Amino acid sequence: MIGALHRVRRSEEGQALVLAAIFGLVLMLCVLGTVNLGRTVYQKVQLQAAADAAAYSQAALEARVMNFTAYTNRAMVVHYASVMAATSYLTWLHFIWAGLKPLLEVLDTLPYIGPIAAAIENGLGALMRILDAGIAALCPVLSAANMLLYGLQEGAWHSVWLRLGRPLPPEAHSGDSADHPYRPIWPLVLPLANQAVFAQARGHLAMPQNAEESLRILTNSRSAPVQQARLHMLEIANSARQPWVAYGDRHDDPALSPMARHFRWGFSIGVASLHLGSVGRTEMGAYAPRTGLQGAQTAPPQVWSGQRLQLVAKAFGLTKRLNVLSLVEMDQLYAPFPKSEHQYYLLFSVPGWLRRIFPGVGHARDAMSEALRRYAPSPDQRMFWMSPYVYFAPQASARPGRGPTAQLGNFAQPDVVIGLSLEAADSDAEGRETDRRRFSWNGRGAGTASVDFRSTNADAPWIPGLPRSLQPLRHGLNAFAAAQAYYHRPGDWKEMPNFFNPLWGARLMPMLESNVAAKIGLTSVPGLRQLLLH
Repeated sequence: MIGALHRVRRSEEGQALVLAAIFGLVLMLCVLGTVNLGRTVYQKVQLQAAADAAAYSQAALEARVMNFTAYTNRAMVVHYASVMAATSYLTWLHFIWAGLKPLLEVLDTLPYIGPIAAAIENGLGALMRILDAGIAALCPVLSAANMLLYGLQEGAWHSVWLRLGRPLPPEAHSGDSADHPYRPIWPLVLPLANQAVFAQARGHLAMPQNAEESLRILTNSRSAPVQQARLHMLEIANSARQPWVAYGDRHDDPALSPMARHFRWGFSIGVASLHLGSVGRTEMGAYAPRTGLQGAQTAPPQVWSGQRLQLVAKAFGLTKRLNVLSLVEMDQLYAPFPKSEHQYYLLFSVPGWLRRIFPGVGHARDAMSEALRRYAPSPDQRMFWMSPYVYFAPQASARPGRGPTAQLGNFAQPDVVIGLSLEAADSDAEGRETDRRRFSWNGRGAGTASVDFRSTNADAPWIPGLPRSLQPLRHGLNAFAAAQAYYHRPGDWKEMPNFFNPLWGARLMPMLESNVAAKIGLTSVPGLRQLLLH
C-alpha cells in the first residue's frame, strides 16, 4: 500500500485533465462567440442586400420613367416633323397650282382640248380642297396628341415622385420577417431628399414647380429655362426633317424639271450668268416675314414653309436676285400679324421705276396677286401650337453641392439613398427561440460569472462626443445603400444626359458620392462618414 502510494505520488498521468477542463471552457466560449458572430454577419449581409435591392429598384424605376420620357419626346418630334412635311407638300402643291391654274383656264377655251383641261382642273381643284381640309385637321390633332403625351409624362413623373416619398419600398423587406421587420433609418429625411433630387433633375426641388414651368412652354414664357427648352425642341424637331422637306432634297444639285421643289435653268457666258429656279424651305422656328419696330419679330414660334421662284443674274462678281414668285405658309394658333401674312401671298413688290419702264409688269404682278388670293388654301389659318414636354435640367456639375438647394452633381443624374436597421431585440430573436444565448458557470441561470452574447441597446454605432440621445443611427444593425439612374451611350460617342434618347439604366454607387448624401449633409460629418462606410 505504501509503495503504491509512493508510485501514485510520483506519477504524472492525468495532469492534463485540469488544463483540458480550463481550455474546454474557453473553447466553448469561442465556439459560441463564433456562432453568434457568424449569425450577426449573416444578418448584416441580409440587411445590406435588402438595402441594395431597395435602392436599385427605386433607381430602376427612375430610369424607366426617364426612358418613357425619351420615347414620348421622340413621338412629339415625329408629330412636329409630320406637320412640317404636310406643310411643305401643301406649299409645293399650291405653288405648282398657281402656275397650272392660269394655263388650264386658257386651255378651257380651246375646242376639243377644253373639256379635257376642264376635267383636269376640276380634279386637281378637288384634290387641293381635300388636302387643305386634311392638313387643317391634322395640325390641331397632332398638337392635341402632343398635349396628351405631355400629360402622360407628368403623370409618370409625379407617380414616381410620390412613391419616393414613402418610407420604405417593398423591396426593402426582401430579407426580413413579419415578426422582426427591417425598419427605416431617418424615415422623414431620406424620402424627402430622394424626392428633391429626383425633382431637381428637371430644375426644381418640388415636382409641381417643374410641371408649372413646363406648362409655360405653351404660352411662350420669356424665362430662360423655358426659352432654352423651346429652342432645344425646335432644334431636335428641325433635325428630324427629311431633306425634301427641309430644302427640296437637291440643295447642291438642282433638278431640271420645273415640277421639282428645287430646280434651276440657266446659262453662262464668260463672266456673266443668268439662272431661273425654284427653292423651298420648311422649318419650325420663330421666323416672321416682316418685323416690327427696331427689327423686333412679330411672330411666335410656328411651322413655316416657303417656295420661291427666283431669277439670279451674275456679272463681274456682282449678284442680283429678283423674286419672281414667292409663296409662304404658316401654321399657328395665334397670329399677331395681318391675315395676308399668315397665308400664301406674294412677297415681293414691283418698284415704281420698273412700272414706268415696263407698264405691263405692274399689271402682271397685280394679276398674279389676285390669282394667289383666289387659289389660297382654305382655311387660311390652321391651329397649331408647340406643346410642353419634360426636359432635362440644364444646371448641373460634376460634383454635388452641399445643402438642400445646391445644384446636383453627377451631371444631374438622380440617385436614391436607402437606410435600413435591424433592432437589437429583433437581431437576438428568431421565432420563439433566442438566437443569442447567455453562458454561466452553473445551470441555474446567469450569475456573477456569466457571459451574455445577446445584443443590447448599448450595442450601436457610436459617434464619439455626441450624447446618446443625439446619436444618428439605430441600436442594432444598420445598412445604407445608394443607387443611381445613369445615362450611358455605348461606344466612343459621349454626350450629356438628355430626355430624347432612351439610354437610361440603374446601378449601385458609393453612397458618399450621391446627391442625396450631399443634400442632407452626410458627407460633412467626419464620424458619420466612417459609420456609413461600414
